[in-house]
Amino acid sequence: MFYANKKTTVTANQAQQTAKILANVKSLLEKKLISIEGNSIFLQPQLWKDEPAAINWMKCLQIYCMLKRQFKEKETLNFYDINTRQAIGIIANKRAKLIDFEFKHQE
Repeated sequence: MFYANKKTTVTANQAQQTAKILANVKSLLEKKLISIEGNSIFLQPQLWKDEPAAINWMKCLQIYCMLKRQFKEKETLNFYDINTRQAIGIIANKRAKLIDFEFKHQE
C-alpha cells in the first residue's frame, strides 16, 4: 500500500501481537514481577536477557502503558530495578536506552 508516496505495510497479525503483549504484561503485574507507578516501571532485571530483549521489553511496556494507562507515545518512561530502585533504562522521545545496566549471564 502506498500512502503519501511512501510504501507502508500493515502487519496482518499486529492485533494478535498487541493482545499477546497486554496478556504478558498483565500476567507479570499479577505475579508482582513488574510494578507501574506513574511514569516509573519497576521490574525484575532477570527479565532482560540481553540488550535486544531489554529494548523489546521496554517497547512492549510502552505499548501497554499507552493502551491501558492512557500514556502518550512521547511521554518519558523510566525503568528501575524493583529490588534496588536503581535506574536501568528509559524511553524518551520514542527512543529506548539502557542506563548503567549489566546483563548477568546464567550458565
